[in-house]
Amino acid sequence: MTHTIIQSQYKTTTPTGLYEANYRRLIRLVPGLKTIAVNDPFYLHSTQIIFKILKQYKYTSVISLEQVLQMHSVNNREKPPSVAHPGSINMELRVCYDACLVEIIGYQGCSPIQSANIYPNKHMLQVDEKRQLNLFLKELLEHSLRSENQF
Repeated sequence: MTHTIIQSQYKTTTPTGLYEANYRRLIRLVPGLKTIAVNDPFYLHSTQIIFKILKQYKYTSVISLEQVLQMHSVNNREKPPSVAHPGSINMELRVCYDACLVEIIGYQGCSPIQSANIYPNKHMLQVDEKRQLNLFLKELLEHSLRSENQF
């Protein structure tokens, strides 16, 4: 006797849990985030991350997260000025204080980020590109928390 299992197209998982967890990580990393002035950078030395509030509203802020990787010369005798590494990270995040959510709205200068893409598409973005970027944000924030706790 054989049985056929029909897969449902309905997905019950939502990104809200990931957005909430990223909010908790961000607030642990930058406790006074809501009180930082617009265009006033907040710098994490251990991971070279700079947070800057771009726009601030009553319950929401748009912030930029930038991780600048530095390239140094191999010769230790000469220390030229540091140059930004081509692998630097630049994200734009929407922080909702009332709902306790953080989501990526821009990455490497590309915005808006669609929650679902048709594949194949013009820019060859993955179907779940926004989810993958928010998972990347999760890993970046967790790494920053581990690095900050070591000092």
